[in-house]
Amino acid sequence: MTSIHPMQTSIRLARPNEYPAAARVLTRAFAQDPAFNWYGGVKQAVPHYESNSVDAVKTMRNLRYFQEAVLKMMVISGGYVVVVVVPNGTKGIQQPGEEKEMIIGVTLWLKPGQSLDLGILDIIRSGGLKALRGWGFMGLKRVFLDFTPAVERSLKKEFHSRNLDRLDSWHLLEMVVPEFEGMGICSLMMKDGFTRTTPKPVHLEATKARTRDIYAHFGFEVDEEHQFGVGSVDENGIRARGEKATGYPEWVMTKWNYTSQG
Repeated sequence: MTSIHPMQTSIRLARPNEYPAAARVLTRAFAQDPAFNWYGGVKQAVPHYESNSVDAVKTMRNLRYFQEAVLKMMVISGGYVVVVVVPNGTKGIQQPGEEKEMIIGVTLWLKPGQSLDLGILDIIRSGGLKALRGWGFMGLKRVFLDFTPAVERSLKKEFHSRNLDRLDSWHLLEMVVPEFEGMGICSLMMKDGFTRTTPKPVHLEATKARTRDIYAHFGFEVDEEHQFGVGSVDENGIRARGEKATGYPEWVMTKWNYTSQG
């Protein structure tokens, strides 16, 4: 894997003409994610995001529809779409087109009091109908009727125990650096985010033990662990039956005080 040093990067809010590229980065990052496999009813894991198999192409297309819709809903809601960019051609990496910069990381931040609970017109404007056609009603049911209520219950319980208002917090919805993990880019994105969100709590959901541990390194604490898809999917979110249908774990996490984080 090509190495990129954080000094070669810059971080800023995404420009409107960069939203499609940012959505593609998000899509690549979650190509094998258990949660998105479960949402999309994936029958067979995508071996690699560039796979040309019929199933992989369909899975990636539907995932892209969803990520495009979420990103646009973030913009409509007034949230932040933050990107990490490097000059196009850095270390021999070339992005198609004439863009001077290439996006290598994306972070989505919802401000306190904001949500993606939008009206039907805004959902249509964001491309939500394409996501619906891709994943079907069962896919959206898993997102909005199974996953979201469980997470909200965990957050309300934990915030209430601390005499805090759950709505008075930031939501780190997604943070990805798909091709350049372990190079300090994640730290750069977190540092940028914390300067924006202080002094409010920040909450998120981790879908893998590895990402859970990364977030713990930045001071996030596990509020509760959930097991989603029990009886229908395996630990990777792929459709399964019998003993293999264990479901996959997901962790609700919150950073309560990061003023001392280095």
